[in-house]
Amino acid sequence: MAAITVVGGINIDIEGRPDAPLIAADSNPGKVSISAGGVGRNIVENIARLGGDVAMISLTGDDVMGQDARAQLAGLGVDVSHIQNVAGESTGMYLSILNHRNDMELAVCNMDILERITPDFLEKRMDVFRESRIVGLDCNLQAESLAYMTERLQVPLFLDPVSASKGIRVRPVIHRFHTIKPNRIEAQMLSGIPIEDQKSLEKAGKWFIDQGVKRVFISLGEKGAYYRTADEEGIAGTKASGLVSATGAGDAFSAAILMGHVMGLSAEETARMGIACASLAMETRTAVNPAMSMEAVRARMK
Repeated sequence: MAAITVVGGINIDIEGRPDAPLIAADSNPGKVSISAGGVGRNIVENIARLGGDVAMISLTGDDVMGQDARAQLAGLGVDVSHIQNVAGESTGMYLSILNHRNDMELAVCNMDILERITPDFLEKRMDVFRESRIVGLDCNLQAESLAYMTERLQVPLFLDPVSASKGIRVRPVIHRFHTIKPNRIEAQMLSGIPIEDQKSLEKAGKWFIDQGVKRVFISLGEKGAYYRTADEEGIAGTKASGLVSATGAGDAFSAAILMGHVMGLSAEETARMGIACASLAMETRTAVNPAMSMEAVRARMK
């Protein structure tokens, strides 16, 4: 069994990049690219490229794109034996539009296939989860399935909220997660605390710890990442990076958090590794940088 198991989405990323500032309600000349993506899948690929022992549990449609996405992960050494193809369904799709600064302007996703990851589906894979040192979940899963996992498992659970609208699904069970990685907006939504300055950021961090969360990492964009445990607290600053696309930076950070857990790193060391991974991720147009490696990350951390 793998040391890290991730349950989450696999989808096909379609990304549009305009040649000039976007003009609303108009056709904008630019470039369009297609690649494998999905929060869970991106996290898994990053872990594999970092040398981690990882398995993925997910669903794909019975289409060529889904088959290719699975084959790519297998080629990186990921255990894909628990990724199920669903007849008559299409693999999830994620359509994003960047602005002329290569930051996301808006996105539309279709992850309906993940509604099939039900408690019954998860129960049949409990042996895989129990043998893992940590299990990662993303909020593309339904609230019922997320709650079921927190009830059934004693192994440490990691949560990536994905978005504020999806992250709200776990608010009633947030205390059951060992580690969480929201961004500022998601942290506000989960804690109910407006984060406007350092003091309110620390107040939100404390709220999560008081609920029972052991490790909190709140991504702050250009300002880096805040980390908090019962004994540690601080901000890991960002590294200079040649921004090509911000897509996938958060997924790379999540991969670092999962790797940090199995490596026995402190929260501060994990946050620094997360910043290094995120900066590498932003230097390529694909959701995961093919140059991602532990060697590259360690060099950047120095």
